[in-house]
Amino acid sequence: MRTISFLISLAATVGLVYFLNNPVSVKGKTLPALGQYFNPFSGFWQNGDPIVPINKNYAFTGLKGDVKVSYDERQVPHIVAEHLEDALFVQGFLHAQNRLWEMDFLSHVSAGRLSEMLGEKELRPHLTTLDIDKQSRRRGILQAAEKLVKYWQTDKDNFPLFESYCAGVNAYISQLKPVDYPIEYKTLGLTPEAWSPLKTALIAKYLTTDLALNDNDFAATNSLKVFGNDFDAMYPSDFKEQSPVVPNGTPWNFKAQASAPKPVNDYDDATSLINIPHDDMMSSDPSNGSNNWVVSGSKTKSGHPILCGDPHLALRLPSVWYEQQITAQEINTYGVAVPGLPMITIGFNNHVAWTMTNVGHDVADWYAIKWADSTKTNYILDGKPVKADVHVETFNVKGRGVVLDTVRSTVWGNIVYPSDTTGRKDLAFHWIANELPELDLHYMRQLNGAKNYDDYKKALSFWNEPAQNFAFASTTGDIALIVNGAHPIKAKNQGRFVQDGSLSSNAWKGFIPRDQIPQYKNPARGFVSSANQKSTEASYPYYYNSEGFEPYRGRIINDTLSKMNNITVEDMKKLQNCNYSLMAKELLPLLLKNSDTTGFSAAEKTIYNSLVGWNYFFDGDKVAPIYFDEWQTAFQIQTWDEVYANKNADLLLKPYSLRTIDLLRDEPNSKFFDIVATPDKVENGKDIVNASFHTMVLEIAKRQTEITAKYPANPTLTWSHVKDTEIPHISNIPGWGREHIDVGGHAKSINAIKKNHGPSWRMIVEMDSVPHAYVVYPGGQSGNPGSKGFDAFVNTWTKGEYYEAVFLKNATDTNAKLITSQTFSHK
Repeated sequence: MRTISFLISLAATVGLVYFLNNPVSVKGKTLPALGQYFNPFSGFWQNGDPIVPINKNYAFTGLKGDVKVSYDERQVPHIVAEHLEDALFVQGFLHAQNRLWEMDFLSHVSAGRLSEMLGEKELRPHLTTLDIDKQSRRRGILQAAEKLVKYWQTDKDNFPLFESYCAGVNAYISQLKPVDYPIEYKTLGLTPEAWSPLKTALIAKYLTTDLALNDNDFAATNSLKVFGNDFDAMYPSDFKEQSPVVPNGTPWNFKAQASAPKPVNDYDDATSLINIPHDDMMSSDPSNGSNNWVVSGSKTKSGHPILCGDPHLALRLPSVWYEQQITAQEINTYGVAVPGLPMITIGFNNHVAWTMTNVGHDVADWYAIKWADSTKTNYILDGKPVKADVHVETFNVKGRGVVLDTVRSTVWGNIVYPSDTTGRKDLAFHWIANELPELDLHYMRQLNGAKNYDDYKKALSFWNEPAQNFAFASTTGDIALIVNGAHPIKAKNQGRFVQDGSLSSNAWKGFIPRDQIPQYKNPARGFVSSANQKSTEASYPYYYNSEGFEPYRGRIINDTLSKMNNITVEDMKKLQNCNYSLMAKELLPLLLKNSDTTGFSAAEKTIYNSLVGWNYFFDGDKVAPIYFDEWQTAFQIQTWDEVYANKNADLLLKPYSLRTIDLLRDEPNSKFFDIVATPDKVENGKDIVNASFHTMVLEIAKRQTEITAKYPANPTLTWSHVKDTEIPHISNIPGWGREHIDVGGHAKSINAIKKNHGPSWRMIVEMDSVPHAYVVYPGGQSGNPGSKGFDAFVNTWTKGEYYEAVFLKNATDTNAKLITSQTFSHK
């Protein structure tokens, strides 16, 4: 009996030890290993504030001289060094000190090593971390990163800068003891890896994957197959309302230097749909966007240009960005860097300022492969067999062991989806990031040290992808914008659909010459701007495509700036935080005009009257935005029941909201308003307006129930409660993010705050003789969840407020807001 009792106790003890020392999955989320988490000597509290005090001095053999780092009251470091290599060494050290887990985690994701960290976890039905890893490797991201490092190594002048940055990261890692590891390593039972140029390349590829993988080829191909001749009417490429990045009427003093033959697409002989839902692909987030604009001194009260930018990315903690200043040799630059990458990504120096928005051109194409034999050893290209390259990818899955994956490669790229996955042919992936290097070292050094427009333009000539709208301003008064990047030369509609991979004529015909990419400088209208809208009007000589151009924010910005004069920094702050929706302005009057209010209940009349009096601002404390959002969603879905009610809806392209608005305004009796499920009745636009109104009323009741459960202390139905913005931890660990953030904004507003996506960095720079900048981001400098600096700026960001940046004019400049310093010296 004693033996049985002992075995039961032993089993319980072993089980408890295992439970406390291993992560636990609850409702799809991974909780920390609780024993390690609450350990008073090495757990969460050990990481409560900066792991290393910011006033501690260091000495390293890798430095050529002394480096001084001064910290302002927001813990923003100001690095001052004689040698740029030393400055980047210290930058790498500080990135690791504050963001090591973030850097390491993202490099693993990009390398296809997520399951190595987390094990094989189900992300959604039929999609696991291992599936994501396999897809990453098949898309060639790790191969491309390795290729990028080899490219960097050919630059003998600048590659030492990368090596110095990596050495700084490793200098921090090497002095860590297990008790000092970031808490994420402890809870997952992991150890930091040494940093390398490859890991930096993987961070660069992660960004390119996030911003240059606009990938709707499968959905468009399926939609063309389903809807045939109706496709162009349902999914038009152009809209008359667009206000492009480069203004209408801009003359193009050149002709296209090369042209491609009409593409041969695979749908011509397709017998079935491509069975891959968009959510199961590694596509860019369709919400990724940004705003930027620069107003000339001719339109500002001070007479100096004002540059504004707010890149829209996934909201997460730690933040996407790390704020800092670097002063060394030819560089004195302030702004934000991406942890894992050297220098400043977005910012300003004594002479110029720059910021970016995503261009969104389609630079990822798919090709259907015809095999010459059943073993898939050779594929057909121009009627002849070509041998496929075959290699095996190895995955060390935590808790499972080694998993192998055989990958075949063609002239187009690797086979990502074999036929047993697609339901059709094998599909090969051709992506610009596998063909050209990004993050060129010349670009980084020259832009950070730029003194004028010519320097800015020369620096951008070394940037290939992800293509970005680079806005620019200088203290001499120049303003400019370049739709910058390597843009493939394509035939019309090339890359919009899956192409026939047996024809070499379906290849891109090079890239648009740099002097012919869309750009403009010092326009007569007095401002430049971009907000992810179409780059040019239709007269531009080269074809490009995208299913994701944003048709609203750019028009708001252009209309607003064109009417403004004597502009101040305060005016620009208000514009960056503007919740006005042009989509609501264009759609709601049409919905109200077509509404039949006869027989409305008291509740329905209240909702209707609230919308009649609404000003189209998605303010967080208002209820009308909820009514409109639910109504326009229901109207969109019921108008396009051909798509949303289709049994293959997950595989089809969704029509654009602007097309829906145009349809109701210009074609209220269009056949697309007819509901497929009611063959004995022909509905028109007015019918759908009224049906969707009643659907909205039912949805509002559901929202109230949800809000009552989620906010029991304050169950008020407001837009911020329904939107329920959150900033989750990068590894989705519960309790380590920020939830229920009370903030307005909408995807179609300039202040594009959504559920967990929005302005990741707001910057306004007035280009006086010494630039003055106002900045904020939804996070904090520290990457430690227990630190006060982890989310220190979130409340300021939420309120639409800013900090004045402490910009030191030179290496000897001082500022009262500098509160402490440390020295990194040569040992």
